[in-house]
Amino acid sequence: MLRGHGRRINQVRFSPDGGQLATIGNDGLARLWHPPTGQQTGQLTRTADRLISVLFSPAGDRIATGTNDGGVYLWNAVSGAFEREMDVETDHLWAEAFSPAGDVLATANDDDTVRLWYCTTGRHMRTFADHHGRVRSIAFSPDGKMLATGCDDRVVRLWDVETGDCVASLTGHEDRVYSVVFSHGGALLASASNDGTALLWDVASAKRTRKLAGHEGRLWSAAFSADGTMLATAGDDLTIRLWDPDTGAELRILRGHTRRIWSVAFSPDGTLASGGDDGTIRLWDTAGGGDPLRLTLLGLPEGWAALAPDGRYKQEGDVAGQFWLAVGMCRFDSGELDSYLPAVRRLPLDQEF
Repeated sequence: MLRGHGRRINQVRFSPDGGQLATIGNDGLARLWHPPTGQQTGQLTRTADRLISVLFSPAGDRIATGTNDGGVYLWNAVSGAFEREMDVETDHLWAEAFSPAGDVLATANDDDTVRLWYCTTGRHMRTFADHHGRVRSIAFSPDGKMLATGCDDRVVRLWDVETGDCVASLTGHEDRVYSVVFSHGGALLASASNDGTALLWDVASAKRTRKLAGHEGRLWSAAFSADGTMLATAGDDLTIRLWDPDTGAELRILRGHTRRIWSVAFSPDGTLASGGDDGTIRLWDTAGGGDPLRLTLLGLPEGWAALAPDGRYKQEGDVAGQFWLAVGMCRFDSGELDSYLPAVRRLPLDQEF
């Protein structure tokens, strides 16, 4: 079994242009990857606490990471340099989100509130307090005028960012809501819950339009494609399901993870990234037929590895004993089979898969 990144991937997020992928796990590291080559390009290593979130600013110039002890850290996305820590006044952070302009950061705090902060000064801007349980997910609408929250009380709420008023409470889930995400046009909102369903909502009317049921077990993550034609959901049943948001039709099931999937995210070009309890990051082609799995990424204690389903691979650092090839019941160190099996070959680090 392949395992990496502390044996659990908590979140995967693409940069706005798709040129970088950020991943976090329970090893306390945020790793940066170049998706076309599968190359790990950097690590953000200031804190050893368990990371619960990572995200790029809308301009792609800044990365925010959040820890289980309530720390929020800002990084330069180009150089990887640490910028500063924000005091968001909580003992535990559950989620965070940048506003579309990138000047405001929303945090879901342990006191069942969501707070807005100015990124440049760290000054508190506003508090959304009328939740009846922990807020597990937050998302800004594309125009920045609205904030969606998903809560342990099974309610999805829509908030007016300027006034702080709750403008709609969306009910329909039967368990905690772990993911809320707006479509890129902002007309639709998707919510995914521990009840095993994803619900689609018309934002203007605050009415439910679709119920997507097909998973077995809890859902932890949902993501819209950039063109809005696809919604991905994932959770306990080891599958990623792709849906047509307009019709509710199930388009495809992606299989490959061996344990619970915690996070999915789309790149602007349609590539889907996923990560979960098996410690792997998977990159999927969602457009056509054939094998959708394009690449598997492994963040290891002293290096990293990337491998394609057809046998091509690359690695860097000391990965002996952590990454190997297997034929039947026989195990081979990387490189041992290259001269015998033409399909199994090591690629230069900067070569695209």
